[in-house]
Amino acid sequence: MDRPYYILLADDHAGFRREVRKVLEEMPGVKVTGEAGNRRELFALLRQSPPKLVILDMSMPDLQAGKGTQLITRRYPEIKVLLMVMDQGNEYLIHGLAAGAAGVLPKQYVAGQIARAITAIRQGKIYLPPQAPGENSPRIAAPTATGPGRCGRDNG
Repeated sequence: MDRPYYILLADDHAGFRREVRKVLEEMPGVKVTGEAGNRRELFALLRQSPPKLVILDMSMPDLQAGKGTQLITRRYPEIKVLLMVMDQGNEYLIHGLAAGAAGVLPKQYVAGQIARAITAIRQGKIYLPPQAPGENSPRIAAPTATGPGRCGRDNG
C-alpha cells in the first residue's frame, strides 16, 4: 500500500464533498483526484483519470446508486465503489452490494469509519457499516465482510 490510492468523490452536495475531502486528505497515501456533483461530471472525470475508488452518494438526483455502481464497474472493472447512504437499513446494503459496490457506509459514520472502509476495500474485502446501538436486525452474511472491530479479523 505504498503507492498513492486515488479516490474520486461523487455527491450532489458540495458541502458534504468538502467535509469528506478534508478527512481523506488527512489519510496517508490517499489522493483525491476530483469531485463530481452530477452524472456528467462523474463520467467525464472517470474518462480523464480513472481512480482506484469512487465514493458515490446513493441518492444523487441524476444517478441512482445501483445504476451508477453498475455503470462504473462495467465500464471500469478495476475501479471499486464505496456507496454513501443516509439510512443504514439492510435494503441499502443489499441493493448496494448486489449492484457491485465494494462497501456501504452511512454518511453519519464518515469521520469515524471512512479510513476503515478504504483500508478494507484496498485489501480486497467488502466493507459493511457498524451496527447501530440497539439494532437487532441481522447483518448480511458475507464471508469477506468487515466492519468496526472486524476489519482484518476472522469473524468465525
